[in-house]
Amino acid sequence: MRITLAVLFLFLLALLPKTAHAEPTDPAAADVLFQKGRDAMAEQDYETACQMFEESLAFDLAVGTVMNLAVCEEDRGQFTAAWERWRQAIRLLGPADDRIDFATQKLESVAARLSYLTIRLAPNAPSGLTIKRDTVVLGKASLGEELPANPGELVVTVEGKHHQPKTFTISLESGEHRELVVAPGPVKVEVKKDTTDHGRAVRRTAGFVGLGIGAVGVGALVVTAALLPAQHSKVEENCPNKMCNDAGWEAMSGVNTLLAINTAGWITAGVGLISGTVLLITLPSNKGSGSKQPRSKHSKAEGKPGGGASPGQKRAFFAPQSLTVAATGSGFNISGKF
Repeated sequence: MRITLAVLFLFLLALLPKTAHAEPTDPAAADVLFQKGRDAMAEQDYETACQMFEESLAFDLAVGTVMNLAVCEEDRGQFTAAWERWRQAIRLLGPADDRIDFATQKLESVAARLSYLTIRLAPNAPSGLTIKRDTVVLGKASLGEELPANPGELVVTVEGKHHQPKTFTISLESGEHRELVVAPGPVKVEVKKDTTDHGRAVRRTAGFVGLGIGAVGVGALVVTAALLPAQHSKVEENCPNKMCNDAGWEAMSGVNTLLAINTAGWITAGVGLISGTVLLITLPSNKGSGSKQPRSKHSKAEGKPGGGASPGQKRAFFAPQSLTVAATGSGFNISGKF
């Protein structure tokens, strides 16, 4: 077999000067690449040889190079590529060319070694499917047609927007004619994203943040309530008969600062605790928990003395509307409206 191919190769080389009718773009570069392809063929490195011949054709579409490439493709088992190259050579050869009979015989020989596969869609297959033979997408015109293929394993994939992909693997023998009926995989089950749990998590987080802010306000109230008596004593000591020294005015300023923080604490505690409590007690029920559970008979006591606050009941928090600090004959007077 190798001797026959070597003789064929030498025969094609002898006929190489006869080129196709296309104008060469760079015959010198084409010749260098052709010679490298010939050397690779002699070493049976068909992968390199085929690549060199293909690149040579890009510079000069010579019929001899096309025929050598056809032999190279056949040697490496790419019968469909070899078949197409022999067809190309026959188109480029003139009717009077003495190589036409040889090219025709080689085309018939390669065609006999090809496998043939017809791919059809199942009668009940939906429209809009994508069918691939290996990596090539088949159009409507290709379906139902007997197409040549290289012998060996061939993979057909069916994909659809609403169906899971399905793969068919078929093994073809040289010269075999097969038919394959394909259909898509099962219908995809679309799972809608449930945002209920996410919403609950956001509301729960916001509720706890609100309670945290309220706790900060309560802390401010506790701290200022603890510091005010001491500051008040300093005012009394340093402001006798309503006449304050520097320490008295400093103590008075401290009292005003503590009262301002105390007022802010009332507001912060009220807003934080109320908003946090409302967010937490109005959380939506978990999905799939079933219908709402009936309230127990003890829930009627909620909101009454000893019964706690009902879920919808707002708790009242009072903040001073105005505060007045004044020195009196007997000490320091703090008054305000609540």
